[in-house]
Amino acid sequence: MPKPATRQHQLAAIHIAQKALCLTDDDAAALKVQLTGQSSSAKMTSTQRSRLLAHLSGLQDRAARERGETPAYTPKPLTPQRAELYRSIDDASDDRWGKARALWCALAAAGVVHTPTDAALMAYIKRQTHVEHWRFLNGYQVNAVIESLKKWCDRSGVQHT
Repeated sequence: MPKPATRQHQLAAIHIAQKALCLTDDDAAALKVQLTGQSSSAKMTSTQRSRLLAHLSGLQDRAARERGETPAYTPKPLTPQRAELYRSIDDASDDRWGKARALWCALAAAGVVHTPTDAALMAYIKRQTHVEHWRFLNGYQVNAVIESLKKWCDRSGVQHT
């Protein structure tokens, strides 16, 4: 696993990118203020430096393509997305969400759960996993939620499939 970028590494990469783009000090400062609100890279937070680096990399990428060259580096998005295989979607086509809702409704029909709404189920999921929403759960967490609902049904004598 690669090491996270340190402040010095980010500052060096910003300086190198500015040189490669032939930015003057005034142009570089104006770009920094426009993107982050700070004119100095040293005063930026790590997230701001990452945003600036991504923008500079995009400019380098565009310049290389205009020259007919292959870009040396293409930046990754700041908020990495999980692969489709590991992403849960909270719509009607997600069987696991349907299973969780069915178990929740069975508990509500038996009087164990007092609020048979999706919002109440989401609150339960947040309490169990400390994750804000169903769609952010990974496969392990989804299975853990479903299994905990099944166990609750078993303890309460509620029939489930």
